[in-house]
Amino acid sequence: MSTYQAFQEALRATGRYETAAASRPAAALRISPVNSFRYASTIVGIVSRCAFSHLVRAFDYDAWARICMASVAFAEKLGGVVTFDGFEQRAAHDGPVVYVSNHMSTLETMVFPTTLLSFGPLAIVLKKSLTEIPLVGPAALHVGCIPVTRKNAREDLKTVLEVGSQRLAAGHSVLLFPQGTRQAVFDGKKFNTLGSKLAERAGVPVVPLAVKTDFLKTGKWIKDFGEVDPNKPIRFACGPVLPAALGARATHDQSVAFIASKLAEWGLPCR
Repeated sequence: MSTYQAFQEALRATGRYETAAASRPAAALRISPVNSFRYASTIVGIVSRCAFSHLVRAFDYDAWARICMASVAFAEKLGGVVTFDGFEQRAAHDGPVVYVSNHMSTLETMVFPTTLLSFGPLAIVLKKSLTEIPLVGPAALHVGCIPVTRKNAREDLKTVLEVGSQRLAAGHSVLLFPQGTRQAVFDGKKFNTLGSKLAERAGVPVVPLAVKTDFLKTGKWIKDFGEVDPNKPIRFACGPVLPAALGARATHDQSVAFIASKLAEWGLPCR
């Protein structure tokens, strides 16, 4: 596994990253509760290190990217094969964008900081309850994350449009998960238009992101910590940069179409 700087440089220079052939398992791997526990520990470790770094006034975008790289490195250590492609399209655009992504597991929330910080500052729209966790919440707010309740749609819309526009004006890209919650099966009808509305208001492009992260299943008791299946490849794909001038409806429809097409290409069902 390369360093996070080498990983980011590969995305900027080529738009791609993939697990080295020498690191790929020669045969199918068994699903092990021990490995599931080890990956859960990695997630806890990432969150803890972010919180501690903020506590000692050492948490910034560089630290965020470096710490979150462990989510990729340890997945590969457990036998996971990781692929990123299409990011040359993002690298070719200079300036902030609104990213919209499907949401399959906790894995992408750990991987996206390292990935998207390759192209400039990032603010993630997340559940307000996460910002209320001691130590963790202040760290998230410190790097500009935008909390929403997911209980009052009107209030959340107002928050994202107002605060999101401020972040974009300051040069920060904004990442949203318009599904709201993890879904193993992508349903375009449940993919809301908030990201496209924000982009239209701020006059910045929309960039759709497709993820396949069923390597880490949703947990039965704690959603963030589920079974790890190293035989399921981890895939991230970046779509085209969709100009705000297209209008919110067009950027939304094209984003949904891109995500659905990539998931179908990867053999995943869509509704």
